Amino acid sequence: MTKIVLKGIFQITAWNETTYAEHDDSSKQTIAEIAQTYSGDISGAAQNRCVMSYQKDGSAVFVGIEHLTINTPEIAGTLVLQHDGLFSQGVAQNQFSVIADSGTHNLQHYLGHGEFTSTENGQADYTITLYHD
Repeated sequence: MTKIVLKGIFQITAWNETTYAEHDDSSKQTIAEIAQTYSGDISGAAQNRCVMSYQKDGSAVFVGIEHLTINTPEIAGTLVLQHDGLFSQGVAQNQFSVIADSGTHNLQHYLGHGEFTSTENGQADYTITLYHD
């Protein structure tokens, strides 16, 4: 089995969030379209769409789909990631998995998972573990 662990930082470069439901208790549901650039073990960019549910205390849960393009020569291609996260007290934490058969080029046949924790200024530390037989 081949296993690759990738670490670094991604930077949010665009965020467009639209509310589609608002409630009397200040909770709401939104859809966010997010663009990101990756640095560290990989160089790349991503487009992410998340459905978010904000609670009355300002925390939120979110799920999303991210299309990640990796331009690092040894690990070039695209992957689609499925996100499941939580935003609370100014920090976003997320766990994600690679959707089976979503990889292209050097990333065909890879599965994997990962996580990120936001830091500040629209950045987050990521870890992605990829593997295949």
